[in-house]
Amino acid sequence: MHIYIYVHIKTMSKQKSIHPKRIDNENYVESIKEIMKITLEKYNPTLKNILKVEQIMAMYKEFDTKKQLVEKLDVTMRPPVLNVILKYLEKSNKILLNSDGSITWIYASPKAIKSWEKAVKV
Repeated sequence: MHIYIYVHIKTMSKQKSIHPKRIDNENYVESIKEIMKITLEKYNPTLKNILKVEQIMAMYKEFDTKKQLVEKLDVTMRPPVLNVILKYLEKSNKILLNSDGSITWIYASPKAIKSWEKAVKV
């Protein structure tokens, strides 16, 4: 099985295009890492933004769309930056990005885990 990847990167001063590359399954993960690295270099979120999104998600637990999440944020955040934050939170098992576009907070704090372990099993 062969996969073709199209990447187009635009910056203020220069434009760089990587034309379609035929890659095998072994190189797929490395290609995705390269794309994420480029994305992170361009849209690197601040710690303040990450914590703000975490706080809002923990408070409301679920949003039907990204638009609802953006409305709750009191700061203006570029969509690519929000996407990077959401991908980070998903990889750290704090949120779940559902196929219908909804976002769900799934992180259990250490305090909640301890109380769950102490609970009487039925």
